[in-house]
Amino acid sequence: MVSWQITTASLFSRLTVKQLLQRDVSVQKLRGQIGAIERLFPDHPPGFEVAHDHPLPNCDADWLRARGRRTDRVVLHFPGGAYVARLPNMERAMLARLCTAATARARIVFYRLAPEHPFPAGHEDSVGAYEQLLELGVAPHRIVVSGISAGGGMALGVLLALRDRGLPLPAGAILMSPLTDLTDPHDGSRVTNAVRDPVLSHKRGVEMRAMYVGGETEKMTHPYVSPVYGDFAGLPPLFFQAGSTEILLDDSRRCVERARAAGVAAELEVWKEMPHGWQGLPFVPESGRAIDHCADFIRERCP
Repeated sequence: MVSWQITTASLFSRLTVKQLLQRDVSVQKLRGQIGAIERLFPDHPPGFEVAHDHPLPNCDADWLRARGRRTDRVVLHFPGGAYVARLPNMERAMLARLCTAATARARIVFYRLAPEHPFPAGHEDSVGAYEQLLELGVAPHRIVVSGISAGGGMALGVLLALRDRGLPLPAGAILMSPLTDLTDPHDGSRVTNAVRDPVLSHKRGVEMRAMYVGGETEKMTHPYVSPVYGDFAGLPPLFFQAGSTEILLDDSRRCVERARAAGVAAELEVWKEMPHGWQGLPFVPESGRAIDHCADFIRERCP
């Protein structure tokens, strides 16, 4: 049974976030209005330090570490926001809960955003962040890559690029409702869940996805942009979560099918009536359970 907290959050999102995403507003105004949600989250999660050592050349990145706890497990996380916006406080709060449950520390990469910096800028930032971890001496088998929404698609694109470059791969990847297809599918969950999804707007999503490739729509099928078109052979184990009413549900389903066909271990949890990004809502019980499942995956892959 879905909790009353989720029911309330879904209704609130339908009346605010989804309405905003359906309006024709500038990216700057969209960022400002989405940024208002940040006031619900603290700048620094309690009990954690946010550090900015080891800067990246072209984008910001945070280290998130629990005070008084040492661990060699690292979660390399790529935030969501449709590649045009971000909610750093919400992402830090979610990662703090994940790190607490998994006894890990997190590296959050705030890759460059479109439309100012279209692909491959953000992708290169994200690949470079992984390469930096290796240069710092972090063992690849102690790294789990994660991402939510567009960040989930980014995480998969990074894995494909690392594999293509012959670099040692991380222990696994956590993909929370990932955006893995930037084309405009006219079937499946993009259609059947268009009304049911309380967060995402299919119409505005198409526009924002075009911004990510700088209007060069032929790039939308590039595997680093839309990983569902990639060859998953050789990737590490993948753990997906998605809500049953999300328009992006099939983005996970199709990737799991391709991964398994390539001999890659891939698991998908479909959570009944969960809104997009519910893992980031600390006040709903389903979020805590989803985070615990992600933590189980991290401990399994990095014992």
